Amino acid sequence: RAPPAPTPAPAAPPATPTPRPTMAEDEGSMDILIEEMLVKEGHCIAGALANLADGARYAAAPVADKAGWAMLVKEGDYEVELPQEDDTTKKVTVNEVACLLEVAQNDLGKWPKTGMWLAGERCFLINCRPVELKESLVHLTEAAIRKTQCTVFFCTTDSQIIIAMANKEKAGDAKKAVLAFAEHLSDIGY
Repeated sequence: RAPPAPTPAPAAPPATPTPRPTMAEDEGSMDILIEEMLVKEGHCIAGALANLADGARYAAAPVADKAGWAMLVKEGDYEVELPQEDDTTKKVTVNEVACLLEVAQNDLGKWPKTGMWLAGERCFLINCRPVELKESLVHLTEAAIRKTQCTVFFCTTDSQIIIAMANKEKAGDAKKAVLAFAEHLSDIGY
């Protein structure tokens, strides 16, 4: 007769996770990550990240000459003329951070009353939908900037807003790149 099988040793306790850097510590590396995942392969012409909690944009690409910031951001409040149904215009004050938060934090398809604006250019809503990734759900909003003939994507993860701009003929590739970036951010705890 064979001796009884030995009792397996108890599992080792899980290793203490290494704390991830704070956003402030990692901002420079996030600029580079945006460049690598969205811009470098030519899928997008610009990309940025903002905190979902307050809409503060903290990283952008292309990094050289801060081109990403110039293409995607106009700081502070500014006035624009909005066309009205009666063929008149109405002067309204726009704050891009407030617009971004309204798009990102509200129901899909709800667009700010002033419209959505990036770098002083008006975006027009195309589509909004939830997208299930391998381990998370993100909300993807697609818009167009008529003046520049660009497509813009706003994608929200648990804590971030991805903003990506692409030439309209590359919108399909850009959407795939944005979703891959969202999945990567989710995988690393963002």
